[in-house]
Amino acid sequence: MKVEQGTAYVVRGASMICNKGTEIKRINLSVSHGVYSNGQPIMNENDNLVGQNISSFGACRGNCPSSGSNEKIKKCQVMILKKWMNVKNDTLIEGAPALTTASILICAYGGVIKFITDGQD
Repeated sequence: MKVEQGTAYVVRGASMICNKGTEIKRINLSVSHGVYSNGQPIMNENDNLVGQNISSFGACRGNCPSSGSNEKIKKCQVMILKKWMNVKNDTLIEGAPALTTASILICAYGGVIKFITDGQD
């Protein structure tokens, strides 16, 4: 299901990256909101929980704190500042705006999380 030219609704399993991380991750949704696109549940603005929807992006090239040792590579410790931004405000999924491939999240350690796929393939 397409939204606007160049964007699409984001569903469970869409790939995302952090510009300060080293790994590609997939967004997760343990329980569907009840709205689907191509058989996959559509994500909404509230799907920003670390450990539930979002996991570590590997090593952090941002301002993640070190573990106290003299480490050169810091482990990503995602800390979300707000809800998803650039959401589809006129499409509500369980009362919250739908996510699109234009949606982004800001990490407290300097990262910007964005989608590289919509998960619908």
